[in-house]
This record gives sequence, C-alpha cells and structure tokens, in this order.
Amino acid sequence: MRIGLFTDTYTPDINGVVSSIVTLQRELEKNGHEVFVITNHKARTMKREGNVLRLPGLELKWLYGYKLSTPFHFAARDEVKKMNLDVIHVHTEFGVGFFARIVAKNLNIPVVSTYHTMYEDYTHYVNLFGFEEVDKMTKRIVSTFSRSISDNVQAVISPSEKTKEKLLKYGVKTPIYVIPTGLDFSMFDMRQIQMDTITSIRKAYGIQEDDKLIVYLGRIAEEKSIDIPIEGFRYVEDEHIKLMIVGDGPQLDDYRELAKKYHLEDKVIFTGKKSREEVPQYYACADCFVSASLSETQGMTFIEALACGLPVFARPDDVLKDLVVEGVSGYLFETPQEFAKKLTAFFAMTKEAQQEMKNKARAFVDKYDSRVFYQKVLSVYYQAIDDYQHAYEVVKIKNLDDYVRIYVENDSEDQPLKILVSLDDYFLYKIRIGTMLDRYTVDEFRHKEIMLEAYRAAIRKLKIRDYTRKEMQIYFNRLPGLANEDVEALLCELEEKGYINDQLYLQEKIEKMQFSLMGKGNIRRTLMNKGIAREDIDQALDALDDEEESQKAIQMAEKLMATIKDKSKKMKKQTIVKKLINLGYDSDVALSASENLNFEDEDDHSALIKTIQKAQRNYARKYQGKDLRNKIILYCMQKGFVREDVINQLEEMEENDEDSGIE
Repeated sequence: MRIGLFTDTYTPDINGVVSSIVTLQRELEKNGHEVFVITNHKARTMKREGNVLRLPGLELKWLYGYKLSTPFHFAARDEVKKMNLDVIHVHTEFGVGFFARIVAKNLNIPVVSTYHTMYEDYTHYVNLFGFEEVDKMTKRIVSTFSRSISDNVQAVISPSEKTKEKLLKYGVKTPIYVIPTGLDFSMFDMRQIQMDTITSIRKAYGIQEDDKLIVYLGRIAEEKSIDIPIEGFRYVEDEHIKLMIVGDGPQLDDYRELAKKYHLEDKVIFTGKKSREEVPQYYACADCFVSASLSETQGMTFIEALACGLPVFARPDDVLKDLVVEGVSGYLFETPQEFAKKLTAFFAMTKEAQQEMKNKARAFVDKYDSRVFYQKVLSVYYQAIDDYQHAYEVVKIKNLDDYVRIYVENDSEDQPLKILVSLDDYFLYKIRIGTMLDRYTVDEFRHKEIMLEAYRAAIRKLKIRDYTRKEMQIYFNRLPGLANEDVEALLCELEEKGYINDQLYLQEKIEKMQFSLMGKGNIRRTLMNKGIAREDIDQALDALDDEEESQKAIQMAEKLMATIKDKSKKMKKQTIVKKLINLGYDSDVALSASENLNFEDEDDHSALIKTIQKAQRNYARKYQGKDLRNKIILYCMQKGFVREDVINQLEEMEENDEDSGIE
C-alpha cells in the first residue's frame, strides 16, 4: 500500500505527535508498505528529501516554533499526485492538514485522520487576558471546528477513550477507532544505554552519585502545568532530591524565573531541547518521572517513562486510568504539597522496594507495542478505502424550500437513491453535481432523513394540539428507524424550539380542567398519565385557592343534582358525593358541597310515585302479582327510599286503582 502521512510537525521536532508518526512510519515500512511524509519547514520553497516532502512554512515562535503552511500549493499537489497514494493519513488540523483534505478531494483519495490534540486545553494562546466569555467562545469554536474536520474524512483514529468521548460530545458522526499510539520498545531498552553515558549526563548537570532524580520530559508550555511540580519542590526537604526538566517551549523562561523566585536553582535543572535520539538517555538518568499535565490525548511521555521502568507521578486523568496505579506503577497527586509528600515517601523506600516498582512499571505498557499499533491502523486504512470505493456520485440536485433533494448512485445500486438533506449539510459537504460521497456519509444522510421526516411529522402533529414530552416520546417510538438516542435528540430539539413545553402544558391543562369543574385528584391522575412529574403537578395544585376548589365542587354538585331523577334526597346526596369524588374532589370537599345543596324544592313523595311507576313499566312484562310487588319494593329501596314508605305508597296506589295488576 502507498500511504501519505500529512503533518505540520515532524523530525527534528520532538513531541508526542512526531513520536506517533515516526513509530507508525517505521512499522509500515518494516512490513513492506511505501510511506510518504508530507510536512513543512521554515523556508519559502518546497523541498524533497527522499519520501519526505517539505512545504514552505512560517515559524510561529510564540507557539513553540510551530510552522504554519498555506492551505494549497499547486506544485506540491502535483508532487502528491505522482506518489499515487492509496490513502491519506492526516495528523494535523491546520496548514498541512487543510492541504491534505484539499488534495484528497482533488485526487479522489480516501482520508483517515488522527485527533492528536485536545484543542480546548490550548485556548489560552488566543485568550491572552483570561476573559471567561472569550474562553467559552473559543471552546465553542473548537467544538464546531473539530466536528467539521472530523466529519469530512472516512475514519477518525482516537488515541484514547477520553478523546473519543470528547469527539462524540462535539457531535462527530464519522466512525471513531480508539487506537493508542504504539511504542518501539527497543528504543527504550535501558540495557542498551551505556553507564558511561548516564554518568556523563548527570555530571554535566551537577547531579551527584547519591542524588535522587525525578525527570519531566516534554514541551515546556502552560497546558503542561509544570509549575505544580516546581512549586512542589518548595516542600521537598531532602537536598539530594532533584527535578530535571528536559525540553523547550514558550514557557521555558517563565519556569526558570519561577524556580529562581522559589530559590530552587540547585534543585530544579533545565536542560533545554534534546534530540529524539537522546531522549531515552535522559529517562535512564532518572529514578522516576513526573508530569502534571491534564491536556494529553494519550500521554506518550507517561508510556515512554513506564517503558523505561520509571514509576510515574501524575495528576488523576482518564488517559492514565490503566497506566498509573497507586503504589504499583506510580503515584497520583492533586497539589504541590501532596506531590512533595509522595515523592519524599518514594525515595524513603528501600532500594529493593523501589526496584520492585520499576520492574512492575514496564508491564503496564506491553499493550502499546508498536506492532499492535501498526496492525490496528492498517485495518482502519483498509476499511476507509473500502468505504471510499463504494462511494456514491451526486447525479441530480433538486432545491426545495428549506431542504435539498439529492440523487446519488453507484455501481451497486440499480436506481439512484433519493435523499433529503438539510441546507447545513448541503453547504458543509459542498455538494454539487459530480460530488463523491462515501458509503458512510450516504448512510448518515439517509439516517438524518429519517430523523428529518420524523421531526416534520411531529411539527404537523403539534400544530393541531399540544402534547407532552412523554406523549411525543411514545409517538416517536412507534416510528421505524429511530434509536433511543434519536428519539432523545428529537425531543430535545422540539423542547429547545418551544414546540413541547411540559410546564406550559401543565398550567394550561389545569386551567381547562378547572373550567370543566374537575377536581384536583382527577387533574393529578390525568396529568400523570400524560407524563408530567408528580412533584410538578403537586406544586402547581398547591398554588390553587382551596376556596375556589370548594366553589367549583358546589357548582358541579348543582349540575349533578339536576341530572339525578327518581331518587330520595338521601340517595341523591350520596350519589352526588360519589360522583364528585370520582371527578377528583377530596371526600371532605365533596361532602361539604353536598351539604350546601338546596333540597327544599325536592318532593320525596312525588319522586317515590315516579319511581314506583318506572319500576312497574320495567318489570310488569316479566313479573306478576307478589313477585312484581317485591321487585318494585327492592328497586325503590335501591333508589334510597324507605321500605315502609314504599309499601304504604303501593297500598295507597292499589286503593286508587284496583286495575293496577298488583296483588
């Protein structure tokens, strides 16, 4: 396979990204692949060195000598075309990274991207005065930018789960593969380093034979939090414990001043920049390693230190979860004081105990073998190429009001696919006739179309009448093609745009049900069935006037009284109380309302006669004589009339009408 590695930083630079690229390059070449590195250098002209193509770049001294290239070079594009690449692997987001994406689109080459840098931890470079609003704004920009560049490639490689979770939080949809950067362990085999070399380095920096040394190795920058271990040495009382800081960066002079301020010139040693070949020698000079950085996507220097058999002192971070185990492979600290305390305790251990920790440290990084790293990255290359080869071509575009209908086809489809895409995606992907969209992107568009259709259907539904969040959730769950996270995203969008609002629904529904003279209990049950939280309902109902509730109960009781016929006064009251309770009124409120009813105009005698006559009509066809009489008596008693009154009334009616048919 012919592979292009595009990066803004490459040898002779020393950092984690370069380590990752060099390790990958060596393993790829070792296994027969041809690798081209496209990078930059501080010059105005392009330079070719074997398989390394260096583009013109401008050095940004304030950003640790970072070299920035312009996004496009016609001559360089022609050089890349000659390389006949099968896949492009981008290791940077700016400069050369922009160039890589343009060339890939121009030459129809699939792209894999590794997200090496947590840019949120670098916003202080543009927020020079530390304004909170500026910080929030830059972090939003980082989120949008990261999502945009990651969704324009076929695959994203994340060095750690921590980085993957951050990308998912940004909203990245492209497949993300977690592949920790591998390490060429042969480079960090301490047995290969001559003792004379170690002695010479220690002597050059005034480190005595009985001195104990902890080393930091990496970029000297604010996000690395080197001030914490420096300050920690204010609390280290043992004069024979020293800190060596190896590397260069924008904050080097600041940290030198900090050490001078704390009068630590004899304890804190700065070596300046060292070549990559020298790095293992400086690990070999030390007894342990420290880094307080929380900005790592993986933490290659932690892995290198452990590979060299150095216990690691670090602040708790997700990327170190399986690397630094307290008291086994190192120690975790939060403050300078805690760092000093644990460092002192480590050096107070016996030589045998320290050596045991060093022996165990190496075992924690076996999984970072560069051969495993190479095999996993190679599998991502093949997957990206396969996805790209099954790409679709846009053959027709139809503009709608708020969306665009695109027609795409490839050799595996009999007919072009019709896909509805949002205007945002239309412009983001720069869709035109002839645009190539990989299989994953088309699948993502089709899924978004399902989401879009569900959203539009929900809007139509909500325009007819209001629904609660739970009701809309049930509605979405019945639609095909929507996963739980899709439903949640749709509900959140509807809430954000005000189409569903449970609190507003709660207030309006209570008003309507009160107007219908419904009691609090029924209101509570109805709203709970709609998915409104009970505590919210109770809070809203508690705010209602109790006197108003009583008045509404009386109004409803009066309505009910007019509908209850052929019953005694007592039975009418009981029936009204029961109905009020069924309508949600408390029993005390229902009883009180029934007591307030005026039954003076009610005539039990007339009501009894009507009830008897009704019973006669109901039972006369089926019963005769004594049986009919008993049925009438029972029916009237069920309506609340007293047995003696019923019998007396029947006898009176028999006397007045001998032809009544009742014996």
